[in-house]
Amino acid sequence: MKDYIKLILIFAAFFISINLESSKITPPTFAYAICAVVLVFGAVAYKRHKSEYMKRMYTVIIAVQLVFFLAIPYWVFKQSMALNNIWPLFPEVLWTAGGLLLWYYIISFVFLPVIVFIYGRRAWCSFICGTGAQAETLGDPYRTAGPKGNGVPGYFTAIKWLLLAVTAAATVFALAGGSQDRLFGLVFLVFFVLILRTLVYSAINIILMPRLGNRIWCKYFCPQGLIIGLISRAGRFALIRDPSLCAGCGTCNRNCSMSIDITGGPVVNKSGDCVGCGVCVEACPQKALSMTTDSALVKQYSEKVGM
Repeated sequence: MKDYIKLILIFAAFFISINLESSKITPPTFAYAICAVVLVFGAVAYKRHKSEYMKRMYTVIIAVQLVFFLAIPYWVFKQSMALNNIWPLFPEVLWTAGGLLLWYYIISFVFLPVIVFIYGRRAWCSFICGTGAQAETLGDPYRTAGPKGNGVPGYFTAIKWLLLAVTAAATVFALAGGSQDRLFGLVFLVFFVLILRTLVYSAINIILMPRLGNRIWCKYFCPQGLIIGLISRAGRFALIRDPSLCAGCGTCNRNCSMSIDITGGPVVNKSGDCVGCGVCVEACPQKALSMTTDSALVKQYSEKVGM
């Protein structure tokens, strides 16, 4: 119960701070609140985990959020949108970003695809994305919660595609001149801001972590994850399992935030769902898992195990 109370209070702090900020009552309290949570719980997670990879991950997460979410947008540019808010999760950046419009187009359609292709989905979903940062820091104690090893049910994948289609349609309409339409503004407010971002993206995603795990939004709803997953699947990143060391104990599956069947899956796993958090590698008692972006090594290992 104390976990739920803690998470409800954190969501309430986020909700109050963003409303105070949007009403011009306070300075960027929402950015300060997000960065404070990431910093505090990131430091706790940093001490909890032993592998150097994860310690580096938490260091990068904290630094990126402080720089992209607070320092540059608020202290330097004096504007209200974090630099890691991108399409399609925040489609309005493509028509409301003003002087930073080019930045949001570049990060959405050039920077993100390139880094994900090279380094895998982890490059965005674990290191840069604000939601991923919350999942890896605030949600770290809840990694073993929720369904495990069965992947994401098909109907949730359909929901993601639907959300992506709705977002694309809204974007086209807005860029064609409809962004000033009052009805469009009302629909955008209700559907994107209140339902998706406030109810699902924030409230459900944060408060239900002890029940459903630390990546509720990422696993079940994120339309951005569909695009990133396809790029990651075609890219260089892979999770490798050495069958000669694997004992089939299922420890990796129990610690996988994205419900991937690692033990029973392919030896060279290029699943677009893997966010590369590294917990399965750290938790494996047999040290049978490793992550790589070396295409030659992946090919060599695939041939070695007869894939």
